Formats: sequence, structure tokens, C-alpha cells
Amino acid sequence: PICMLSVLAIIVPLIVLVIMIWKKVNIAVSAIVCTGLMALMSGLNIYDCLTNDYMEAFVGYIKNYWPLIFLGASFGKAMQLGGGAEDLANLLTSKLGTKFTIAVLCVTTLILSYGGVSCYVIVFVMYPIALNMFKKADLPRHLIPAIVAAGSFTAVNLGPGSPSVVNNIPVKYLGTSATVLPVYSAIIAGSFFLLALFYCLWQEKVARKKGEHFSADAATLKMMAEYEQKEHGNGAIAFIPLALVVIPLFFGVNVLYTLLMGWISIAILYWNKIDNKIEILNCGVSDAMGAIVATSAVVGFGGVAKLTAGYTTLVNVATSMGGSPLISFSLGTALLSGACGSGSGGLTLALETLAPRYLEMGINPGVLHKIASAACITLDSLPHNGVMVTVLACCGLTHKEGYKHLFAITVVGSIIILIEAIVLASIMYPIG
Repeated sequence: PICMLSVLAIIVPLIVLVIMIWKKVNIAVSAIVCTGLMALMSGLNIYDCLTNDYMEAFVGYIKNYWPLIFLGASFGKAMQLGGGAEDLANLLTSKLGTKFTIAVLCVTTLILSYGGVSCYVIVFVMYPIALNMFKKADLPRHLIPAIVAAGSFTAVNLGPGSPSVVNNIPVKYLGTSATVLPVYSAIIAGSFFLLALFYCLWQEKVARKKGEHFSADAATLKMMAEYEQKEHGNGAIAFIPLALVVIPLFFGVNVLYTLLMGWISIAILYWNKIDNKIEILNCGVSDAMGAIVATSAVVGFGGVAKLTAGYTTLVNVATSMGGSPLISFSLGTALLSGACGSGSGGLTLALETLAPRYLEMGINPGVLHKIASAACITLDSLPHNGVMVTVLACCGLTHKEGYKHLFAITVVGSIIILIEAIVLASIMYPIG
């Protein structure tokens, strides 16, 4: 009973956090209130938790990710400001029409993500392009997070040779490689992307049937209207900044340098089209600040969650679970990822605490690698996940408006693919 109460001390504040976010309470306020509640229910010193542990996780996240999120936001905003996003949207729409808008955007996002553009950055790169294409296709903006999720949160986490964090963390613990079990990886990765793509296409039909149309806030509509009145440029030129961001990543160049090169190229290529030159320096700052503060707030919640007795109980439950090895390992990894709101955090814990025991059972290290990568992206993306917060903040949507699509793809979809991965592994690589 005491163990159960300790777990409730995490679950109850988490539920309250989700409700507060849904009710449009500012996420920074929600996270602090629920962190205090979690500390209270766990018998921890509330003042110490909020001023030390919470703030350490909060500031630590900003320290690690501010340059990446700031440059990503600046690059995306510069693409919008210079008109590159509109030019690219015009080119794609003229060649393919508006009928294939969803599919084109999903595939483009997948290619950029596989090229190494971080999940924290991809939304800033794709949003302005998607925004312009959505206007031409007259699609509701709440579908944009679904496209980001379909392209960057599915196949790229599981595919062979993928640069994603969750495909590379297991290498260190299991002695595998990023290209381990290429056929098996390709099947589950391909299934995940197709499932997400079909969901997006289905939701497009639902939106059309409901009579939903494109809409945006006044500032965004004004910016788009102003650009439409100008002389449009060559859409092919807009590929240059994107190429400068993605191609060097294949040769090991740091993403911060590639984003900076992309941003500079936009300033040069579109200099004459930018009316307010100072704006090219300011662009993206407010977007980046809003996104990183919101994300850091929930990372702080996760930082305190790890200190509670409930978290230790979850780790113990995960390590002592019976039943089929692949199922129990998946459940353990998913629970740990959900508790700290981080797929990479839950994955690291699972590999440190659970993996050695499962390797002793004779499970193929490659299978364990892929099952771990598939399991950690199931419950990690509940509303308190940092990437979900960043995506919605960048798209100017509340959780109530856009999270349902993220949930459908990153929670429901990933659970379906995890089941497929377990069944397929049992057939292709039987234990013993």
C-alpha cells in the first residue's frame, strides 16, 4: 500500500498538470503548482524541491538546448520573413497541386529528420512552409502538428542508420550499431510512417467534411498577405538554405553550424525582400523564448519526479516484472519514459537497470535495441513531454487544439507499432 501511495504521488500531480494545461493555464504556472503538489505528496521539502531541484532541471535544459532552439526558431522565422517558405510552397503546389499537400509535407519532414535535423528544430523549419501550403490548400492549422509528428517522430526513431537520439543511445549499452537488423528496422519504421501518414490523410478528410478552413492570428495573416503582394521569387532558390542545414549533417558537421549557415544564406539570398533589415536579427527570439520556457517548465517537473519514492517504485516494478521478456521489457521502458516525460531519459534508465538481465536470457542485442527504441516513445509523449510542448508553442496552438493529433500518432500509433515489433521479433528472432 505504501508503494502504491508513492506512485500515486507522481500520477495525481501528472493528471492535475494535464487538466491545467487543457484548461489553458500557463504551462510554467501549471508545472510549478504540480511539482509542489508532487513534493508535498511524496513527503519532500517543497521549498528545496522548487528552488533547487526544479530550477536545476529547468536551467539545465536551457543551458543544453537554448542555442539549438534559438537558431532553429531564427532559421524558420527567417524563411518566413524573406519569403523563402512562400516561394517553396508555391513551387511544390504548382508542381503537385493542393491535393497532395499533406503527403508532400509528411515526406519532406521525414527526409529532413532522417538527414539529422533535430526533433526540437524540425517544427521551426517546417512550420512556415506548412503554413503557406495549408493556406493554398485551405486546410485547418491544427493539422500541422500531425504532419510534424508523422515525419519526425515515427520512422526516424526506428529506421536503420537513423541519427535520432533513441536509435543511438542503445549502441553504448548493447554494443550494437545504428544500422543493426536493417530489414527488421525498415519494416517497423516503414509501418510507423505509413500508419501516421494514413492518419493525417484521414484527418484531412474529416476536416473537409466538417467544413473547416485555414485560419491564423492577425500578425501571421498580415505577414503572409504582405508577402503575397510582392514579386515572388524562384522556389528552387529556397532549397539552398535547407540544403545548407541538412547536407553537412551527413558529414558530421554540428547542427548549430549548419543552422547558422542556413540563416546567413537566407539573409544574403532574400536581403532585398526584407523590408525591416533589423528584423532578420530579431526574428525567432520570441518564438524560441516561449518554447524553451514552456519546455523547461515541464522538464523541471520531471527532474523532481526522479527524486520521489514513487519513481523508485516504478523502477523496481519495471525490473521485477514477469511474463514474456520482450513484453515486460517494453512495459518497464514505457513506464520509466512516461514517468519522467522523456523517451531518451526512460531509455537510458531501462538500458542501465533492465537490459543486462534480458541479455542474460539470450535475447538478441539487436532486438533489444529496437524494442527499447520503440517502447521509449510510447508513454513519453503524454502532454507533459517537452517536444510536444515545443511543437504546439511554435504552431501557436493550445494542447486542446492540437495535442489530439500528437497523442494519436505518438502514443496510440507507437503502441500499435511496439506490438508489431514484439510479434515480428518473436517470429524472426526467437529467444534461445
